[in-house]
Amino acid sequence: MLVDEQLIAAINLSLILVVTLCAVTDIAENRIPNIVLFPALLLAFVCNSMLAGIAGFVECLLGLVLGMSMLFPFYFTGGTSAGDVKLLGVVGALLGAQGVFIAGAATLVFGGALGILFITWRVIKPKLLLYTTQLIRFGESTGPTLLVTATADVNRKTYFPYAPAIALGTYYSLWDLGYFSRLAL
Repeated sequence: MLVDEQLIAAINLSLILVVTLCAVTDIAENRIPNIVLFPALLLAFVCNSMLAGIAGFVECLLGLVLGMSMLFPFYFTGGTSAGDVKLLGVVGALLGAQGVFIAGAATLVFGGALGILFITWRVIKPKLLLYTTQLIRFGESTGPTLLVTATADVNRKTYFPYAPAIALGTYYSLWDLGYFSRLAL
């Protein structure tokens, strides 16, 4: 039915907007805003209930629980924030259990790849800053102060934004399930 297809397309477009907004906010502000997550969760329950009645509501609830449970171990060990757990839960509520399983698995892969890039950048950045500064000063001796300044942030704890990995995993899941073709309606 055309109305159902349009509703599914609206759900998927909303999901793309939510994960994209959360990824950008997580990078820029180190937080995932509840003001984005809770309306999306409400939308998930309403739309899935409209599509499939009580079965849609149950599928939405199952996706929410499965999505959140996929990141709980990382949350309890300090690897992710509560916002990441809630975001993957909302992804599960919008995609359902099958979709969030694919999105969660892809998120772990993308998270690992982004984590390697993040760690590599943290190691290279101070040296790059030091060498660039020395090059700009045309080989002038900068002394130990610049070296300490350039490498001081390597040892401090930094925040790794995980929402971009969740967004990439969600995009992959939508592609894998064939939902991008439904957005053309």
